[in-house]
Amino acid sequence: MMAPIAADDIRTALDAGHLWPALQPLVHLRSGRIAGFEMLARWTCPQRGVVSPIDFIDIAERGGVLDVLLLKLLDTVAASLRHWPPELRLAINLSPCQFLDGSLLDRLAAVMHQHGLPMSRLQLEITETVLVQDHERTLQTILAARQAGASLSLDDFGTGYSSLTRLQSYPFDEIKIDASFVRTMDQNPDSFRIVLAVAGLGQSLKMHVVAEGIETEHHAHLLKRMGCEFGQGFHLGRPAPLADAARLIGERGVWSRHSAGIDTSPFQRWHQLDSLYRSAPVGLCFLDPLLRVVSANAMMIDLLGGYAGTELEGSPVIDLLNRSEHRPLLQMVAEVVDGASPAATEFFNSRTGRTSLLAFQVVRSDLGELLGISGSAVDITARVSAERTVRDSEEHFHRAIDLSPNIPWAADAQGVIDYIGPTFEWQPELTTAQRHQQWLGRMPEEDRLRVRQEWLANLPTGRPFRTEFRVLWPDGQWRWMRSRASPHSDSEGRIVRWYGLIVDISTERRLQYRISALEEQIHRLRGTDQD
Repeated sequence: MMAPIAADDIRTALDAGHLWPALQPLVHLRSGRIAGFEMLARWTCPQRGVVSPIDFIDIAERGGVLDVLLLKLLDTVAASLRHWPPELRLAINLSPCQFLDGSLLDRLAAVMHQHGLPMSRLQLEITETVLVQDHERTLQTILAARQAGASLSLDDFGTGYSSLTRLQSYPFDEIKIDASFVRTMDQNPDSFRIVLAVAGLGQSLKMHVVAEGIETEHHAHLLKRMGCEFGQGFHLGRPAPLADAARLIGERGVWSRHSAGIDTSPFQRWHQLDSLYRSAPVGLCFLDPLLRVVSANAMMIDLLGGYAGTELEGSPVIDLLNRSEHRPLLQMVAEVVDGASPAATEFFNSRTGRTSLLAFQVVRSDLGELLGISGSAVDITARVSAERTVRDSEEHFHRAIDLSPNIPWAADAQGVIDYIGPTFEWQPELTTAQRHQQWLGRMPEEDRLRVRQEWLANLPTGRPFRTEFRVLWPDGQWRWMRSRASPHSDSEGRIVRWYGLIVDISTERRLQYRISALEEQIHRLRGTDQD
């Protein structure tokens, strides 16, 4: 059985090189690039095997060798850090006693300067326990570290004793969300809310926020959506030797601290949402799970039955949508609550004379909790009016076609019809080929065959084309049509297209028939007189 670990064992292991620095990457979540590393102590003992830091860090501190261990590991890492991109920072953990020891800061600076590194490459991580010490002494130590160029990070935030007042009083550059909350945030709603709140708090105070304990891609995805900028955890990179860390830098690249971050703080988002609600050219509202109005802008207030300036917050939507014309909207909301996804519906507000297109959808948290119903409305009064005008115009057009059709058509150089204008049976969804076939189907077979033969015979001549044929009209009457076409040539005289027009000549044909009949009658009368 191995004897308990003693401080001398740690000194011996340090001298033998069995204690070594492991570096865990700090990753910029949106880009996946490396922003820095956290230095961690690792002990590989020939007799004990791998010794957990939990089993020797406290012993090292009580035995007075923690500073020696820290400085030795820092010296090893600094020798490599000097060759890495200057944007990379190295984070080191300090116990409360170490942090409040004014001489340690000078010794850390000496190690950094020995390797030609500025203190700005160093980040000091302390836990909330430090903040409950002597306030004045803590503040002076923090200010001294900042003046030396080091940045400061508040580690394991949310598990200690710090208050918002203390957090505001001390000039931290970064807060780290404790891993215990991050690991369970996709299972525990309370953990999710805590992570979201801490991320928002840090962003609002203009601090970088680091989430520890990221173990899955889902964790990383949630944190990016929350606006959390940086992360650490086994999913992003395990603690590794210096050589592995150097290789990781080459593979993933380095995040530039000069890159402007995106402000996704609750403060920023509140103003964005407020501006959106006030200025958006659409109606917006949100209902809680009990279908009470949480928020609604002016356009939606008007739609829901209120007037400008009306305060609807907390009002049950069923009390607002109380006119008979509102029943389809209530039905839509009920369907959404039951899990359906109904299509947007048009709603005519008889009080205002305007028409809106409304849509509602359920809103759930990432853990599936029902948060409420969001609603949106777009004023489509102008569109509805335009559609009515188009329908009227189409009706007028069809009536005009019925009275006197003039139908343009066109063909390519080979005589293939590739365009025919609207006919009396015009349908916008039909293609040119379909309209052409529809038109041919209205012609007698003998006329159809004759016209095709005439057309094919005329093509090689290049002369203007003219023919006449019959078409069965929707009223059951046959009408006579005349089709004419002229060739269109390019600059070298080659025919490239034919352009034609079909006109109704039924009246002309009736007049011709009448004239022929009259001429025949006159001819018979003259013959009688001669007899």
